[in-house]
Amino acid sequence: MVAIVATVLVATGCHVKQPYEPTPPTEAAKALEVLKSLPSFEDTKTQVQAAMDEITAAASQLIPSITWETPHDGSVETCHRRPYEQTNARGYLLPDEVAENVDVSEQNWAKIQEVAKEAAAKLDATEMQVMKDQPRNHDVGFYGPTGLFIKVGYAGNLVVSGYTGCRLPRDKK
Repeated sequence: MVAIVATVLVATGCHVKQPYEPTPPTEAAKALEVLKSLPSFEDTKTQVQAAMDEITAAASQLIPSITWETPHDGSVETCHRRPYEQTNARGYLLPDEVAENVDVSEQNWAKIQEVAKEAAAKLDATEMQVMKDQPRNHDVGFYGPTGLFIKVGYAGNLVVSGYTGCRLPRDKK
């Protein structure tokens, strides 16, 4: 039976090298135009970092005992997902900013979340998604064009995250 299924899969061209059809040319062209209208990869990376810095600075003002750490490096990706796989776009997941074992009151959480909302809005990341919203257990993201996001979370540790979304490098615009 396994041999029959394997033969059918090989004969019909079903394989895992290309799990989906490429984006149709007209859709890919539209995606490229959208990317050209947005800030470059490099500029967006700077803007996302500035938004994260704004959030961490506000949290530090509210809770002066906070110490921020960056537990890992950021990571670059090529945007191989539809509809950007034909565009030379890149994305960057910035290093998380983490304040470990910090006491964030619900009142301060509301202020931090509001600063995050305002900082994210400067990047057109206005679609808010709440994953968790319970006392001392929060996870909120603000999403924008081409996958860009700013996220804040708290469950004993306060975490600020950011991602550029897919963007064209300056030399590809």
